[in-house]
Amino acid sequence: MSKARVSVFVVVAVMIVASMASPAWAVLLKGADWQMDETSGQMIDSSGNNNNGTPTDVRQTGSRYVFNGSTSYVAVPDSDSLDPKGKDIKLKARVKVTDRPMDDDSYDIVRKGLVTTTGGDYKMEIKRAADPTVGKLHCLFKGDGGTVDIVARHDIVDGNGHKLECIKTGTTVVARIDGEIGGTTAGSAGSISNASNVMVGAKTADPLDDTFDGSMDFVGIEISQ
Repeated sequence: MSKARVSVFVVVAVMIVASMASPAWAVLLKGADWQMDETSGQMIDSSGNNNNGTPTDVRQTGSRYVFNGSTSYVAVPDSDSLDPKGKDIKLKARVKVTDRPMDDDSYDIVRKGLVTTTGGDYKMEIKRAADPTVGKLHCLFKGDGGTVDIVARHDIVDGNGHKLECIKTGTTVVARIDGEIGGTTAGSAGSISNASNVMVGAKTADPLDDTFDGSMDFVGIEISQ
């Protein structure tokens, strides 16, 4: 085989492998991008969708938000740009959880809706293990096709910063921690679309529940178009 034909074969093979390796979420666009770099006022959405939030009892340092684990949360009004319907969606955040036993069954990072919400719900949270000093990333998506969730393998209640991702495609839900896959579940949640606010740092505001204890550098929601 000539060198030219070999070169063409290699290029084509590389392109095929690259296309196979390219994740379905590579084409996602920002539904909300909260950089949490304010020192006061609203939590500003830099995605262009104007999904700004109202913090309550959150310390805004200019580089991160600090949540006190009891009364802190941010509420973002409902918007169609935050409902994935049947499309792929990625929830992402960089967080540091206070290194002490968890005093609740979970710490919510970001969610839209509850298990009882009409139209489904999605959430990224830290779920307490049997050992309360251990907490693991939990990703859940519930739509008209059912509920698909995954609990990652690694403890992240360690006082260190971690980049977290919860990714839903049409066939799987993937949990990623610091760029590495922490777990995958096969299944299709179907369409998710509800009229709920997005909550950052808590499950609900009234009553307050599953309040986050630690700091967040950013939170984002990306949805395929």
